[in-house]
Amino acid sequence: MYYDQPNNRLIVADQGNYRILQFSLNNTPSVATVVAGNNGQGCNMNQFSAPYGVGVDSTGQLYVADHGCNQVVRFPSNSNSTTSGTLLSSVAYTALLSINPLTNDIYVASSYESAVYKFVGGSESPVYAAGAPADRNAVNQLADPNGVYYDYLYTNALYVTDNYNNCVKKFQPDSMNANLITVVAGCNGAGSGANQLNNPRTVLVDSSGTLYIADGSNNRIQRWLQNATSGTTIIGGTLGTASNQLNFPETILFDKYNNLLVSDSHNNRIQLFHLTKC
Repeated sequence: MYYDQPNNRLIVADQGNYRILQFSLNNTPSVATVVAGNNGQGCNMNQFSAPYGVGVDSTGQLYVADHGCNQVVRFPSNSNSTTSGTLLSSVAYTALLSINPLTNDIYVASSYESAVYKFVGGSESPVYAAGAPADRNAVNQLADPNGVYYDYLYTNALYVTDNYNNCVKKFQPDSMNANLITVVAGCNGAGSGANQLNNPRTVLVDSSGTLYIADGSNNRIQRWLQNATSGTTIIGGTLGTASNQLNFPETILFDKYNNLLVSDSHNNRIQLFHLTKC
């Protein structure tokens, strides 16, 4: 899921239907339009097998991380179901992606390779931005990363949800040095305690340095204040379909009104929450 602030629209990977959808948030609920795929399951450049991560660069180009095809595909602006993309790169078991709109650098998580790749300026030759094959439990390593978020607004750092280790790690720009990498949430084993996470999916950072984490298997959204050793549940915490419940939340985003958008994946819906201050 990607939020286009200037146009107040959402771009969503509709994985089970092998397509990318666009929704206007100006008058909700709105009818979606297809911006890529919808041509059956496959790995041709107008198809997807398991589209997962999506993002748009400063020129309006759409990027899709296709987990099933192990590749990242680029589509021109104003694409639709008849448009074929171009292969940016092959990445094993791609997960989510994040784009820095100031530089058009693209960060893509690879769950299989336990790493995050950086495509500088959208180039086709990636470099390691976080993790790499080594000790998966070391602070400067990752194990089955899923969510990646480059915070270009406030901290100029890369945040990654480290699924296997059940934590969120913060990487300083272009640094694989363990001294410049910190655990900012979790890493206390899988669990539902205030200082624990269980299969964290995505992370956001606000202007005060507060973290917001989609804690997938705990069916909740956690808020961790800067330098805190535990978080508080602000949404969910119980499995269900009610408006205050979640079923494996995947992606979280802020809109331009500071509402929190949550892709409630196993409920096949997107929820909007008006948050109160801490």
